[in-house]
Amino acid sequence: MEEMKEDHVSLLVEGYPRSGFQMFSRYLSGREGVCITRLHPEYVVEKYGMVNSKFHWLSGVKQKGTICPKNVSKLVKQVRAEIKEGQERFYLDGLEYLLLWNDMGSIIRSLQEIGKMLSDSHGKLIVSIDPLTLEEKDLQRLWGAFPRFDTGVLSAGSPQSAADGPTDRDRIDGGLLVSKGLTATP
Repeated sequence: MEEMKEDHVSLLVEGYPRSGFQMFSRYLSGREGVCITRLHPEYVVEKYGMVNSKFHWLSGVKQKGTICPKNVSKLVKQVRAEIKEGQERFYLDGLEYLLLWNDMGSIIRSLQEIGKMLSDSHGKLIVSIDPLTLEEKDLQRLWGAFPRFDTGVLSAGSPQSAADGPTDRDRIDGGLLVSKGLTATP
């Protein structure tokens, strides 16, 4: 099941500095979206100006608007509730954080379940990842399950068209899709 490419879930491959929040904000173009992030929502709003987004904080802190990262089924349940409320555009920043408490198989299955829910509403989930924070075996599983694109592609068009994959070879570096001009530092 992990080898099936999911159209409604795409991986946004980015290094440092991360610009996925800005790209997602441009993708929304003033429309509403849902941002699920490891960073505190107030920080994201202040730093990236994402005022049209509803936030859920991936945190062990028990308060309204948080999703505990220890159980990805809670993430799926929250996305399901948001879809029922009419939300169609989602951004997930914190996949690496979810991997601290969950195995890659359960995360992929959860993302695929979210993708099936989004297919009914014609929605989209963009999952930000930094390939340098993941093990090669986990990257290969993600690459096999979901289309990927980089921040340069997202800024040029919608994630729907960009998720089909790279069109120019200079975006491929060592088997990983990377943004032009972005470098990762240890």
